[in-house]
Amino acid sequence: MPSKTHAWRLAALTLLALLAYSNSFQGGMVFDNSTAILKDSRVHAWNDQNVHLILNEEYWYNSTTTGLYRPLTTFSYLFNYAVMGNGPNPAGYHWFNFLLHIANLLLVYWLGLVILEDATWALALAALWGLHPLLTESVANIVGRADLMAAFGVLAGLVCHIGAAAAQGRRKWTWLAGLAIAAGIGIFSKEAAAVLPAVMLLYDLTWPQRASWSQRIPGYIAMALPFAIFFEFRADLQARLPVGLIPYADNPLFGYDFWTAKLTAVKIVGKFIGLFFLPLHQSADYSYNSIAPGGWTDPATLASLAVCLGAVALLVLSYRRAKPLFFFLAFFFGTLAPTSNLLLLIGSVMAERFVYLPSVGLAGCVAWGLRELARRLPNPRVVWAAAGLVCLALAGATYARNPVWHDDVSLWTSVAQAYPQNFKAHTTLAEQYAAAGQLDRAAAEADRSLEILGGLPDNHSTPRPYATAALCYRLKGDYPKALAALQHGRKVEALEIEQIQQVNLEHGKRVKAAGWMPLYLELGRTYIALKQPEKAMEPLAYGRSHSGDPEFVVETARAWQAEGNWERAAMVLIEAIEDGNSSPLLPAALVNVYRQSAGSGCAVRQTGTSVAIDMTCPLVHGHLCAASQELTAAYRQAGQGQRAAALALAAAQNFGCQ
Repeated sequence: MPSKTHAWRLAALTLLALLAYSNSFQGGMVFDNSTAILKDSRVHAWNDQNVHLILNEEYWYNSTTTGLYRPLTTFSYLFNYAVMGNGPNPAGYHWFNFLLHIANLLLVYWLGLVILEDATWALALAALWGLHPLLTESVANIVGRADLMAAFGVLAGLVCHIGAAAAQGRRKWTWLAGLAIAAGIGIFSKEAAAVLPAVMLLYDLTWPQRASWSQRIPGYIAMALPFAIFFEFRADLQARLPVGLIPYADNPLFGYDFWTAKLTAVKIVGKFIGLFFLPLHQSADYSYNSIAPGGWTDPATLASLAVCLGAVALLVLSYRRAKPLFFFLAFFFGTLAPTSNLLLLIGSVMAERFVYLPSVGLAGCVAWGLRELARRLPNPRVVWAAAGLVCLALAGATYARNPVWHDDVSLWTSVAQAYPQNFKAHTTLAEQYAAAGQLDRAAAEADRSLEILGGLPDNHSTPRPYATAALCYRLKGDYPKALAALQHGRKVEALEIEQIQQVNLEHGKRVKAAGWMPLYLELGRTYIALKQPEKAMEPLAYGRSHSGDPEFVVETARAWQAEGNWERAAMVLIEAIEDGNSSPLLPAALVNVYRQSAGSGCAVRQTGTSVAIDMTCPLVHGHLCAASQELTAAYRQAGQGQRAAALALAAAQNFGCQ
């Protein structure tokens, strides 16, 4: 077929994909996007320090300990944020994701040409896969980019491996260089790209006659080089980091016995297959209690087991009779294996992004089946027309699914509708409604979240819902109920910290787990609301020592004010400002302290609508010098003599402090 014909077909498919995703570019920084982009200072400026941190720290930097190493994905966020100037505007990130998806779409089409040996059904394969709504979590959700880039690495790597095996001379070296680059892009973007050598081997074993092993082995060598570098970097990272604890609430399989965990994993594989063929009740999250445990008497488990065993039987039977079917079935199960929880338990029990790449195999099975049906019917155009209608329906379903990713309320409302027993959906909705001032709805969602978790033992629970519930109750004025939720949350957190320390001891590491900081912030606020500011000091001090959140400083100042010691409140704020905390919350809080407590003195200066602290005011000057002395003494006590000396010198030069 002339290349011009391929170009027209792919242009039409790209246009259809653009229409399907045209309403995704307005999606916000939802789900984990805020943590990975807005709260990760490494991606906010291109400089040597940030490049060093991206290369040497884990993916969820300063957020949670997972040991995940995905520097190339983080570099792509840096490219969007700082180089392209997208900053917090999500549109540019969505375009980047979409273009990656189109690149993968083209690679799937090329793979279809090789496997199906028919351009019509290669196009059907690419359309069935690229327009499917099951892929929206990877494309419409910005942090799904890790899956897009990993899939690109695997697909491009396989294409280059096939090309290298059939080429000679300079062309072979070009293909091998492309393979090494693709492997590096994939594995440095997400660990799931580790399936590349298995996919290469699958192709080689399926069509051994297409090239000799002497022609194929250079491809494995080219792939191994970036893989070796990656695993060396990752091993170094994991040696330096504490071992992270995967919460039971994120993946309940960690709390099941062996057979229950395996049967539940099989059940989830069946759910993935079901979602591909009937994409209903999609969800952005499958945390506890979305999926009931699998078992020998559970109909869904038995149905999934039957489907999987049938697929394995078909896999065996098709090796000689239907090579494409064998390849696509094996591709699905092989690429899903690392995230299926069958071989190794991972951080999530189920996520639709896990099947971005594996669903190529399912789409390939459908395309192969349609091709065989078309060959056997007297009028194959009927099959072509049916395939076209299915693709249009999938594009429509994708268009309908995209608005879910518009904001956190729409996203988590969708999760709660699909899985009413999902505790995380109700917790997040409670937070969103509380922020919007819809306190009755917020409290109702918080109640629902705690009700779902109520059946769990505390060592399987998680502290976040209790902190969120307390926030909602406090805002409604029910302080005793808020305090009860917080006290329960601290019990849960103490057990979680104990588990983290135990896991690390088993790996020869001693760690001090900080805990869930909003729990301590809310505890301080609740004690202040209960007019017990002296009890607020301990949790707020703990938060200040473990978190850079300026709200801990502000609330500590409020606690001192509530105790009648407004000068101590001012000192706390001044110390934080002198210590380098640049948050605008602190000067604003300091202005309020002086206005409320120092009367109409000289501490606050107003020029038009601008309000600021008058540093020349004797009262303020005294507080500045006293705060500098306290901070200097604290640095010396902590063994930071140089920092103490620098602070003392700055106080003397800037404010004339002795």
